[in-house]
Amino acid sequence: MTQKTQTPFVTVRAVQPVVAGLDALGYETDTIFANVTISRDVLDNADGGIPHTAMMAFWQEALAVTGDDYLGLHLAEAAPMKSFGVHAYALQSSPTLREAYRRACRYQRLIHEATDLTFDEGADEGVLQHTLPDGRSVPRHPAEFLVTLWVRFGRLITGSTWAPRLVCFAHHAPPDVTAHRHIFQTHIQFLSGRTAMYIPNYILDTPNARADPGLIGVLDDYAERLLKQRPTPTAATLSERVRFQLLETLTGGIPTAEEIAQSLHMSVRTLHRNLQQEGATFSELLNQLRQQQATNYLTNPNISISEVAFLLGFSEISSFYRAFKRWTGTTPAEFRAVNLSSVASSHQS
Repeated sequence: MTQKTQTPFVTVRAVQPVVAGLDALGYETDTIFANVTISRDVLDNADGGIPHTAMMAFWQEALAVTGDDYLGLHLAEAAPMKSFGVHAYALQSSPTLREAYRRACRYQRLIHEATDLTFDEGADEGVLQHTLPDGRSVPRHPAEFLVTLWVRFGRLITGSTWAPRLVCFAHHAPPDVTAHRHIFQTHIQFLSGRTAMYIPNYILDTPNARADPGLIGVLDDYAERLLKQRPTPTAATLSERVRFQLLETLTGGIPTAEEIAQSLHMSVRTLHRNLQQEGATFSELLNQLRQQQATNYLTNPNISISEVAFLLGFSEISSFYRAFKRWTGTTPAEFRAVNLSSVASSHQS
């Protein structure tokens, strides 16, 4: 018998700010709770959690009830600071924004047991990026909620209205991006394949005038204790394990199902059957990864389009062009031109 995989959970700390933001904006949250599998009682349990899929359903119902096409942005601005809990106070007590973002990554499991929040620190800037357990980006409104929070916390910590160099979203741009420009005050790249924000080092190293070394020590100790009390993260699903193996082997050739099955110590038949039980297929996972890696590679001007095609296992560049057009509705050259134009403009502003 095949062992069933478990769904990753989000903690109450992820639910509370969303509900608090809805309440602050005057929406009837009882109506939302009545139409989803989440009970409002879960908010009373500090150690409680709900399946990630249930949280996504809550977002969908909130959108239906509010009719707000900019709900993620508005909730991130409206949620009371106290609704974010101990990790938020720890961020605000950090000596610099850089230290705050490092803490955000370290304490991500207090919010979601399996999502990945990374902070890549470079010579000129840092990149904060969020992904789901299988490497995908979150849907539009939760993604906009997250990035708006990154900016909101960052401005509170630095005491200034700084702007990131670039904000990236995986989803399509809405018809009107006026609200996005008002909040982020920078260039926004949609259909980028990721949820990310670029912050120059001079902003990251801005001292926090309200930093409290004594308080941060206490809060760090408390957060570490909370992390130790959290259950061990859910074991990776087969889809996630396959994706990891594909990521390791996808360089200059297309990994076959036989090769991946062998690396996972199972037969090809078992691989296909177990993926089917998770609602996935090997070819779908491979295509998703190739698309994500394509958009990541194309944002790097030092990698030629022909090299991107090679790295993704395409024998001919024309095949890569056709696949990329099918994935994104645009060609690799058009995607790169838009991205590089955004980056160039951000450096000039």
